[in-house]
Amino acid sequence: MLAIWIGAIDQGLAYAGLALGVYLTLRVLNFADITVDGSFALGGGSAALLLSQQVAPPLALLVAVALGALAGTATGLIHTRLGVNDLFAGILTTTGLYSITLRLMGRSNIPLTDLHLALDQLPDLGLGSDGRWLLALLLVMVGLIALLALLLATDLGLALRAIGNNAVMARSNAISTRRGLTLGIAAGNGLVALAGALVAMYQGFADVTMGIGSLILGLGAVIVGESVLRPRTVPQALLAVVLGSVLFRAMIALALQLGMEPVDLKLATALLLLAALGLGRLRIPGVSDPGGGR
Repeated sequence: MLAIWIGAIDQGLAYAGLALGVYLTLRVLNFADITVDGSFALGGGSAALLLSQQVAPPLALLVAVALGALAGTATGLIHTRLGVNDLFAGILTTTGLYSITLRLMGRSNIPLTDLHLALDQLPDLGLGSDGRWLLALLLVMVGLIALLALLLATDLGLALRAIGNNAVMARSNAISTRRGLTLGIAAGNGLVALAGALVAMYQGFADVTMGIGSLILGLGAVIVGESVLRPRTVPQALLAVVLGSVLFRAMIALALQLGMEPVDLKLATALLLLAALGLGRLRIPGVSDPGGGR
């Protein structure tokens, strides 16, 4: 039983980058970005391809982040330069990313069963390989939270937050909303791609369809985290998102233990989001907000 819960925590930490990316685009930038479904699979597929070619894991992760950022940049440019609606811009990019990811992988699935990640150098905390993964993922998440907290406290971070709060006011203060949106969306999708790479490494394979429903999973983590911690500062919000990702995976593990069929999990998540929208817990631009034009 303990192994099940430790595994759920590991999965929650692996998916936490996805939740952080969704938080950055949705909460900070007020931008509903569907690109995450495509960038998650792109990150997982690219990392799996490189790892299968014996590329060092840190380099594979960096490449995944870079490709995810490029995907986000594409969405940002489509939205800001071509004037395409944010939702439709994400749909266009995600649709194209499916073919790109499949071309990159060369096949629909890349197994990583014989992969050696050098985790043996970490203490297992008395939990075996799950303990090593737990420690490694905790270190990654602590680094991400610290990095994002520092970023959002800089002039650039304050500009991004201003764009999300009131784009018109931001422009009146000489902030380039086009450039800021594009940079923010790129950063968010870089985080999502990192999560895709970590999930592929953890589960031992990457699949071209692994990104389907990623946006829903990220939103679910944000809802759970904010409901539990009710953060008032940016560092608290980032911590809440990571905690929400862990709790969300724990809820899934509990549901499976209680007999829920795996095929029903996404339906249950969708109903949770619908309830959150109805209760006003979640704000999605263009869905639950009456205005918000840029």
